[in-house]
Amino acid sequence: MFVCPYCGATARTRTSRRLSEMTIRQYHQCQNLECSITFTTLNSVERLVTKRTRCEDVPADFVPRDALPSSHYGRDQLNLAI
Repeated sequence: MFVCPYCGATARTRTSRRLSEMTIRQYHQCQNLECSITFTTLNSVERLVTKRTRCEDVPADFVPRDALPSSHYGRDQLNLAI
């Protein structure tokens, strides 16, 4: 959630578009009915604070494939046999 840069009220994220692997443009709308401006913000990864280290392999049935939505699976996910 963002605050409106014009009046300071809360602003709702309406939609977003991926610009690159690490950057997203978000479109916000002010929730103050007297203001209601629409503005954009850029959301990007600045740096990694920690990096996960790989440990031993996880059992094949540890996490079922349908337990999470497809948006939760990135490029470098564990390969789980089904």
